[in-house]
Amino acid sequence: MADSVAQNAHGYDHDNLRHVVITSTCFAFILSTTAVGFRVISRAINGKGLFLDDWLIILALTLFTGAILYTGCILFIKLSILALYRRLFPTKSMKAAVNITSLIVILWAACGILAGCFTCIPTEKAWYPMMEGGCMNLSKFYYGLQIPNIATDAIILVMPMPIVWKLPISKAQKTGLSAIFVLGVLTLAFDIVRLVVLIDLSKKADDITYDQVPSSVWTCIEPAVGIVAACLANMRPLFNFMHVQVWSKITTRYATNSKNSSASQINEKGSWKHSTPSPEPQHNHSAPSSPISDNSHSSSLGQSPAHNQSAV
Repeated sequence: MADSVAQNAHGYDHDNLRHVVITSTCFAFILSTTAVGFRVISRAINGKGLFLDDWLIILALTLFTGAILYTGCILFIKLSILALYRRLFPTKSMKAAVNITSLIVILWAACGILAGCFTCIPTEKAWYPMMEGGCMNLSKFYYGLQIPNIATDAIILVMPMPIVWKLPISKAQKTGLSAIFVLGVLTLAFDIVRLVVLIDLSKKADDITYDQVPSSVWTCIEPAVGIVAACLANMRPLFNFMHVQVWSKITTRYATNSKNSSASQINEKGSWKHSTPSPEPQHNHSAPSSPISDNSHSSSLGQSPAHNQSAV
């Protein structure tokens, strides 16, 4: 009771949300780590080494969480996707677009990291508002951080589309490739959600450690989805391997078992028919057949051709 009264007096009468942060962080980290692992396995199946875009996405995974590390993680996700575009579509226009976008992304990340380190001077003022010093307007900082992030995500999404639809492949393949690249729309949507949550956080100052839980959750989910979207386009060798080596064997084995089961049921029905005597006709004026000949005929039907030939 005394503890709850003390908590109410200090304004910390909220529920403990530690489990929310731990659960979301673990889930996002496992999801992104699995995606990167499948990407590396796909390279091994192809018999090729890791490319620059692979190393960049691995580096993004190492910077997965944290307020300042978040910007670095997003930076390397974007650079990995751009390096993949440069490798897959080595045209002059694509190289120029990749270089310009990469420069913009690097400048954005550098400014974001620098501003994030000095939101307050001295930095302790972020936790102790009554200290002497000054802090920047957080809502303006979040707008300045997220709007370029959203804009560059949108640019990266549409960059490969003109080239993909000019490829000499079927329309279904073009649609499939476009769908893989457009999965980054989820990242774009999460960028917008995170911006809304951060702006809402900037308007709260009662309990910063409690109020920042929603933004912390989205800070974990957004890069995880970005890593997965960046890795999906590289997992085709793994999907083909699973289809040929695993799924085909499972379906073949199932078909064989079903065929054997059907054959055994047919054999059981056939043996039942042979063992069941046929009824005598009620009005039969012909001479009765010999029981010896009937038994020999029915037994010959039940034997296989090889057995009949060996008997002869």
